[in-house]
Amino acid sequence: MASNGIVLLSGPPCSGKTTAGAVLAAERSSSGQGRIHLEVDTLFDLLFPGSDRNRDDRLRAYDGTHLLARMFVDHGEAVVLECTYARRDQRASLLKALSGSSASLWVVEFFVMPEEAVSRFRERHQATDLDEALVRERADAFPYFDEALRLESSAGTPEEHVQSIITWLQQSPRPVDQEAWTRAGRGWS
Repeated sequence: MASNGIVLLSGPPCSGKTTAGAVLAAERSSSGQGRIHLEVDTLFDLLFPGSDRNRDDRLRAYDGTHLLARMFVDHGEAVVLECTYARRDQRASLLKALSGSSASLWVVEFFVMPEEAVSRFRERHQATDLDEALVRERADAFPYFDEALRLESSAGTPEEHVQSIITWLQQSPRPVDQEAWTRAGRGWS
């Protein structure tokens, strides 16, 4: 991966993005450099601790995370950016933050079957605004993008998925068409 690019980990809730993101960020690149790992949900909790997780606060958390990603990329860092990215507005926020930048964007999507996502959700012990019905719906309706690397969540461990991502990046894949990726997101209806 180029030193000033973003690897975006996307997918429905409970698909393994966060775990893989932490492993990927901890891996050293071939140059010995680590990667900055930015999780929208973690920054959301820091920025809006009392929020009811409404749409406006969510979008502001995405905006803030994307500005941080842009800052790191502009300073030559490799960034692992992680969150659901199902909504068009969330994707557009990143596109706006990267406007005028030469940063490349590679998207990795984690696929998970709705029942497996619900099973993983039941094992979580963190505060969330999700319930089993929402997890199932979001896994079932996630807007996957054809230019992304798609990994089946249940087909390996987080470490195996990270190895797949690293191998893919070493093959110098073409970055995604950011405009097309943004249009492929879901609306809020």
